[in-house]
Amino acid sequence: MIQKLKKLNTKNILIVFICYLFIHAYGKHLKAQAVIGARELAMGQATTALQETSWSMFANPAMMSQENPNAAFFGVRYFGFSEVTDMAVSVTYPTEFGVIGAGAHRYGFDLFNENRLRLGYKNELMGFHYGVILNYSHVAQDINNGSAGALGVDVGVAAPITSDLWLGAKATNVNQPAYGSRNNEKLPRDLSIGLSYYLSDIALFSADVYKDVQFPISYRAGVEMAIIGGLKGRVGVTTSPQTFTAGIGYVMSSWSANIAVQRHENQVLGYSPALDFKISW
Repeated sequence: MIQKLKKLNTKNILIVFICYLFIHAYGKHLKAQAVIGARELAMGQATTALQETSWSMFANPAMMSQENPNAAFFGVRYFGFSEVTDMAVSVTYPTEFGVIGAGAHRYGFDLFNENRLRLGYKNELMGFHYGVILNYSHVAQDINNGSAGALGVDVGVAAPITSDLWLGAKATNVNQPAYGSRNNEKLPRDLSIGLSYYLSDIALFSADVYKDVQFPISYRAGVEMAIIGGLKGRVGVTTSPQTFTAGIGYVMSSWSANIAVQRHENQVLGYSPALDFKISW
């Protein structure tokens, strides 16, 4: 029994140490870069004007689909650590008054985790698409450090320049929310502008200029290629930090599945695998 407790304590200390290094050495940069969705990750996280995405609830709400109701599920394990895992679910439902959506996201493990609940609305006026997200973020640390929550507002706009070329922009936490009253820690704020272009049925190109208020400008780009039938291949790249991504997906009329892998510029960190699944009706 004593030996088991020693092993358990050693494991907990190792986990805390790994997560401390991750959060303090790389966490801010990764948080500034992270997106939800395996397809989105594989395309270099260039999501601001990305078409046919099921994860606009976590990107640009103006790009939420107006076609069919859908539900999507996502998971990514950063650098192979189970303690540094993202999981998310998203649901969108078109109505005659616009598109409504809901989403939930969890990051972390027992000693540290961040949870988000999101409600969204999107509509269109004369080809101009606009959307808004209400986002409640809750962060919890170990028992001694407690927890705190904050309500943020995200906004997004998009418009087709031609039938195949889209322009989009979005901003997060425009109301500048902060966690609690003790340390007044503000939630991340960012702004991005993006383009996406469909080259017939052959390829989809997507590119973003992304700026977090605390970090340098980041450039993102990705391409999705049709391979055969519903099979798609994807590659992408980001700067600041530099990452390389790749993935494949299979798309059908009522469902799709995607897998992706990301490689960070710091080779010590290794690979981050991700997958998602979507159903529509």
